[in-house]
Amino acid sequence: MRLLSYERDGEERAAVLIADIAYDVANCCAFFRLEPAPSTLLELLTQQKQQNLKDLHARLRAHAGGKGDLPLQCWAALDEARLLPPLPRPPKVICLGRNYRDHIEEQGAKPPGKPLLFSKASTCVIGPGQKIVIPRGSVKVDYEGELAIVIGSKVKDVGEEEASAAICGYTILNDVTEREVQFGEKQWFRGKSMDTFAPLGPWIVTADEIGDPLDLQLTTKVNSEVRQSESTRMLIFTPAFVVSYISRTMTLEPGAVISTGTPGGVGVFRDPPVFLKAGDIVEITIDKIGTLTNPVV
Repeated sequence: MRLLSYERDGEERAAVLIADIAYDVANCCAFFRLEPAPSTLLELLTQQKQQNLKDLHARLRAHAGGKGDLPLQCWAALDEARLLPPLPRPPKVICLGRNYRDHIEEQGAKPPGKPLLFSKASTCVIGPGQKIVIPRGSVKVDYEGELAIVIGSKVKDVGEEEASAAICGYTILNDVTEREVQFGEKQWFRGKSMDTFAPLGPWIVTADEIGDPLDLQLTTKVNSEVRQSESTRMLIFTPAFVVSYISRTMTLEPGAVISTGTPGGVGVFRDPPVFLKAGDIVEITIDKIGTLTNPVV
């Protein structure tokens, strides 16, 4: 399944995406007289309503009439919907540094012996099509295309098998970074957490549809020029290991986002360095998920 959030009448709504139609979860469940469902994706995950999503998806797939006989409040054309981040305010946004071999090589660094973790403020999350804003005076804002894990059930101190089962699905995150601040301060938090510095989306693809998360091609383009191109096979720490590792010391709740690190090709380590500027368009594509596109202003 593909799960997204969109805006309807000024409210955040969860939807199941089939072809190019976003089906409103709560309204469609009511129409088909399925078990009532909450209206947002975070509530669906928090209340462990994944079965609602599966039942609705099956009903929509089998619905011979298509969208034609559904009330207008049950669906929206994808190209007309205002997409939000799948999870506009995740309970946690945890990221990994130096988790791709080629990214480590371009820094002249050594592979870490264990995951190198940092966090981003949830207030910097934006959705597909929304603007990455370069802060006043900043000249070293960089892109980082990443595969992101979305947690589907509460986990604490679990092994890799349980960790894998707790993964709801995967999406794309752009770990936008102000390099001058990042490298000028001992902590990375401020340079990683400026407003608009976590584009997320365009939707979540459930783990069963992704299959092997270590067999996906990731490509980042700036103004149609390829800047990053690598397979997730090059990840040092796998998604299941990362979730298990984090869970040893902190509880992961439904809706938490864990971004698995970026491959080589970021702007700061290019020769010469190249940073984002107003007017740029950043596109991050990952197999089986789609493309996250954001303009820079």
